[in-house]
Amino acid sequence: MKMTFADSVKSGLKNWSNFKVTATRTEFWYFYLFTVLLNMVTTTLDGIIAPDTDLSGAAMAGAGPLYLITNIALVLPNLSLAFRRFHDAGVSAKWLFLWAVPILVLIFGGGLALADLPPLSENSSDADLSAYALALAPSILLAMAVGIFQLVINLKPSKSRAQGNKYASGAETETSATE
Repeated sequence: MKMTFADSVKSGLKNWSNFKVTATRTEFWYFYLFTVLLNMVTTTLDGIIAPDTDLSGAAMAGAGPLYLITNIALVLPNLSLAFRRFHDAGVSAKWLFLWAVPILVLIFGGGLALADLPPLSENSSDADLSAYALALAPSILLAMAVGIFQLVINLKPSKSRAQGNKYASGAETETSATE
């Protein structure tokens, strides 16, 4: 059975707490598209409803209350869908915890290096900017590598139990593995 956009959104929201089974590529990418479209709508509505409200500071410029509420509400559905997609590809969802590596490098490596640097201002020299870039580069490069690794896993086709996927249910057929 082919999953439509609406079916994917319903499934993603309905199975927000299900981290055990699998989710096809179609379900994963349609729900990802839903999240992107919802972010576009909420950002636009935030700009119309409360144009001067920016709750995020410099980290996510333009994020208003609707954007933040919807993204907080979608944390668990997105996380469970990522777990289920990894399982569908025949990979342990523990690989999602790779995101901790660039964060830890930023906190312990970059944070210590940034603490010794002078605060940035409009009069900062190119050397100051280079020092900041050098302190943040390892975390940024690691985050890019983890993102590419996880993108590759999300692009992998489904694997059935017959193909060696220990996470797949026994009722899956070879035809669902091509979805």
